[in-house]
Amino acid sequence: MFEKITLDGHNTLVSFGNFEVKIVPKIYGGFTLTKTVKDNPFKIIEIREIRLPISEKEIIKEAKELLKRNYESIDFNKYCIT
Repeated sequence: MFEKITLDGHNTLVSFGNFEVKIVPKIYGGFTLTKTVKDNPFKIIEIREIRLPISEKEIIKEAKELLKRNYESIDFNKYCIT
């Protein structure tokens, strides 16, 4: 699996396929991870907050796991861009 990691100021984007995860650092420590459809930030799939002061390596690992996450009860084909 090949993910693309892009820095956008203080934020980091991790993308793969049709989805991307935006990592936003919180002011008082921790991060907010937002999984969206690529090129359509209004189609939010999932938001996760981490309030621990973890390292950059660990937060990117969490973002990659969020990208891989698949729910059996949801049909993600309607989110895919062809």
